Amino acid sequence: MSELFSIQLQNRQQQGRDGVWLDLPTTTEQIQAALRQIGISSDNPQGLFISGYFAEEEKRFAIPYNMILASSVDELNFLAARLETLSAGERAELNAALQAPQSELSSIGRITDFPENVDYYVHLPEVHGPTQLGDYYLNRSGMVDMPEEWKGGIDTAQFGRYVAQQEQGVFTEYGYLVKSGDAWQKVHEGQPVPEEYRVLSFPAPEVLRDSANIPPPVQPETEPQKVIPIILNGKDSVERMKEITNRLETGIQQLFDSDRYKAYLTTMAKFHNYSFNNTLLIAMQGGQLVAGFNKWKDTFHRTVKKGEKGIKILAPAPYKVKQKMEKLDEQGKPILGKDGKPLTEEKTVQIPAFKVVSVFDVSQTEGEPLPSIAVNELSGSVQDYQDFFKALEQSSPVPIGFEGIEGGAHGYFHLLDNRIAIQEGMSQLQTIKTAIHEIAHAKLHAIDPTDPEQTNRPDSRTREVQAESVAYAVCQHYGLDTSEYSFGYVAGWSSGRELAELKASLEIIRSAAHELISALDEHLAELRQQREADLSAAQEVAFALDNGNTLFIQTCDSGYDYTLYDADKKALDGGQLDAPGLTLPDAGQEALNLLRQTAAVAEVLLGDKLAAFREAAEKANEIPAPVKIPDPAAEPTVTILWSESDKLQDGEIMPLSVANRVFEELDTAQHTDREKDGYTGGWYDKTAFRIDFTLNGQPDNYEGRQDFGDGEGSLVQHIQNYHEYYAKDENWKNFVLHNKGLEAWEQDKAEREMVLTEFIPYLKQHCNLSAMEQTATAALREGQNISPEQAAYYNAVVAYVQDCRPLLNQGQYNLPEPPKLADFDQSLQDYKAQVQAEIAQEAAAAGMTVEEYAAAGFEAPQQGSFSIYQLRNEDSTRDYRFEPYDRLQTAGRTVDKANYTEVYAAPLAAGTTLEDIYRTFNVDHPADFKGHSLSVSDVVVLHQNGQNTAHYCDSVGFQQVPEFLRENPLRTAELSTEQNENMIDGVLNNAPSLGELEAKAKAGEQISLTDLAAAVKAEEKAPKAKKSRTAKPKKPSIRVQLDAAKKEQSKQPPPREKTKELEV
Repeated sequence: MSELFSIQLQNRQQQGRDGVWLDLPTTTEQIQAALRQIGISSDNPQGLFISGYFAEEEKRFAIPYNMILASSVDELNFLAARLETLSAGERAELNAALQAPQSELSSIGRITDFPENVDYYVHLPEVHGPTQLGDYYLNRSGMVDMPEEWKGGIDTAQFGRYVAQQEQGVFTEYGYLVKSGDAWQKVHEGQPVPEEYRVLSFPAPEVLRDSANIPPPVQPETEPQKVIPIILNGKDSVERMKEITNRLETGIQQLFDSDRYKAYLTTMAKFHNYSFNNTLLIAMQGGQLVAGFNKWKDTFHRTVKKGEKGIKILAPAPYKVKQKMEKLDEQGKPILGKDGKPLTEEKTVQIPAFKVVSVFDVSQTEGEPLPSIAVNELSGSVQDYQDFFKALEQSSPVPIGFEGIEGGAHGYFHLLDNRIAIQEGMSQLQTIKTAIHEIAHAKLHAIDPTDPEQTNRPDSRTREVQAESVAYAVCQHYGLDTSEYSFGYVAGWSSGRELAELKASLEIIRSAAHELISALDEHLAELRQQREADLSAAQEVAFALDNGNTLFIQTCDSGYDYTLYDADKKALDGGQLDAPGLTLPDAGQEALNLLRQTAAVAEVLLGDKLAAFREAAEKANEIPAPVKIPDPAAEPTVTILWSESDKLQDGEIMPLSVANRVFEELDTAQHTDREKDGYTGGWYDKTAFRIDFTLNGQPDNYEGRQDFGDGEGSLVQHIQNYHEYYAKDENWKNFVLHNKGLEAWEQDKAEREMVLTEFIPYLKQHCNLSAMEQTATAALREGQNISPEQAAYYNAVVAYVQDCRPLLNQGQYNLPEPPKLADFDQSLQDYKAQVQAEIAQEAAAAGMTVEEYAAAGFEAPQQGSFSIYQLRNEDSTRDYRFEPYDRLQTAGRTVDKANYTEVYAAPLAAGTTLEDIYRTFNVDHPADFKGHSLSVSDVVVLHQNGQNTAHYCDSVGFQQVPEFLRENPLRTAELSTEQNENMIDGVLNNAPSLGELEAKAKAGEQISLTDLAAAVKAEEKAPKAKKSRTAKPKKPSIRVQLDAAKKEQSKQPPPREKTKELEV
């Protein structure tokens, strides 16, 4: 047996014999070998079924037995491959979830998603009852912080029951289980089994050894299904009738195998107006299209081949008899004679009866080709979809609506409201299939609200079998894709039910499918007649083809004028048709023939749809103005391609920063106006735009459309919102994968990532530069109100922006530091030089470089010190406590100072090592140390020679963790954009005040010398009276200011050290 589990495969035609066990996961070769052992090949695939499930006790999964038997081999193979990835603890958690009352793991698809959702539950495998749960939370979880002597007075069983009730946990054979609060991630559920796990492939049938080398005969591409008529041996009609009735009963009992049941429903879809008995008889004998001997000859001009045996079905054969019956009056009551007894009369009555007759399948005949079968197949076009859905609405006994449905359901029939709800945003095909399924529920399973017991209502499994069977048959009738339908569960449903009950359900299914198909055919015919009437009265029309092209045709003096457009509404070809005698549809078909267009017409465009197409075609075929290559040193420009807003002109060009602001103003105004009472204007003002720019040195452009009134704000924000939405939208992902494939989806994902991580930050930085330039230019225009130093500064800002734009267009997102106002004030420069000279002198006196001196807080080196940090006692740090460093890294976690509290600090004696510190704080705690013994996950920070180093207490020794002290760097262009946005205020406003800098110095923070010099200068300029530069006193030394700040700080009482109780 395999490490996971095994299933037993059997052949229905060999029941009673042992099957073969197949270990999962498996391969195509292994399953073919197993199928050969039980006599299953491509000739008899319907004989295969799953009859058993086995796994070693310690590795067994608690998957319901019937769920295994009702699944397909491919589904179970994929499940086994997914569950192989689970650890022993995760397997136990899965078993607990499977055993939980009202388990959410109610399908194979749901279980297949469990490996992606192991964090959906919290599992305590050793906890099996309230007492154990109470003890765990009280004494072992670390969540209850109280003195030990108090805990003895708590009833752990009562406490455990309280906890389980509060968090809605459950006790199972595999331990205690509670939801963690994480959302369930739906990954594989509802999706087809991936190709690499589809292993079920039936082997070719065995051949005789002597003929093994004979080349096989050439087979036609599609071989018709073989007809196997029932051979009746009865001597008279009564015996033959009894014989075929018995065969029907046997056929019903054998019907509920997935493949046979599906074949029966397919037959029923073709012969929906036949009785249940005849439908089943035709399916049992392999009929595809049947008719009587004479009908083949007279109607279709085909003859039955010699030697063919007829397919046996039942035909009405009523007979008449004379019977004495009571006389009835007009009200239907018996007429009494003089003796008070009912009067009688002799009447001829018809007795219903049936006889066995023969019909023949088309494969048993030869002659003239058959005309096309008149089935209204749905081609998948938009027009067909609209007509079909309208026909469904007309055929439904209750209203149909769309809404957002939580939980993954496609739709539902609301019993009390008598309405059908369908999930919005699905594909057209899925929408139609869901509607048919729910209409079947509405027709078959509506309830009487006044009957509280609902005695006549079938059980839920029967209701689903009936609704799904009706949906399959109707979809088959109209040519819709039914490949996703699976009826593996019908064997389990039919097991143990009486023959009469099964036959009644099948008759209900047939009758409902026939009724729905008949109603749909009637409504579709009415809709098509209406469209043909509209088309005959039209003077122009467009035919949308299923290859994406569109033919527009209109009447003219000589006949018809036509033009063919591609999917982008660009004109491809055209001409005139000198045939005024043709109808518009016939002229359209003739034009398609001349243009050699073989694609089918998917939709006929009339009315508003035709007007919308013509407008789009006119815009698409306008001769565009030549696109000017953008200046590589300039800000991007935005061109208005067209707009519904009267505030913009088509073809208008504006800088990106201006367009960004204008779009935001127009969006806000439209969004505000339409919410006002009495507003009668349009809901949106659609605006198409093009951005021309140079990115990474290459000219490029971006086209899009923003709908003013949507509330998306600026142009750049709209582009960001648009791509963020589609990057996360599962419906869009499924659409691309289904229609274009995996490679197209990967390309789509990469393009959106580039837009969000590079293009959007690039646009934002350009807007930031423009804001700096506009502010500086505005200040320069008021030249009489600014000093010469300020004028020089603002001119430098303008030059800075002009220098940065080409850098940004070349892909350099980390721009140089912008100019500062202090750089243009000579007195500040002089003071800066004085300060720098003083610092250099003091650094030299301390035997340090200027950089080392600054890093040491402008202090000579003193005795080192150390600090001990321990994790906060919070739920958020639970997964970090006592974890070795390598396990943290494997889990993707970092040693973050935000999770820690400093519990102790002391001077560092010369020669003291980390191991000395570890020994001291485990064996001989200082009296003032309030933390727990130094343990794994604690951090020791050493302060030596002006440098700080952090060391993680590991399971063996210490691990240096520089990330503990490091601030997060600006790693992306987006963060660089935020930095540049914040830079504007620093560039265009004065430096911090002297008071703010003094406060920072008092708090022990480092301060910028340039900021301090600028603040002193600003403080000096505060008085109204101007000072003479020659009489100006010398600025105070930076040493004097820092010393003063530290003296002030030393007057404050030292902060109390934080303490932490010992963690259990």
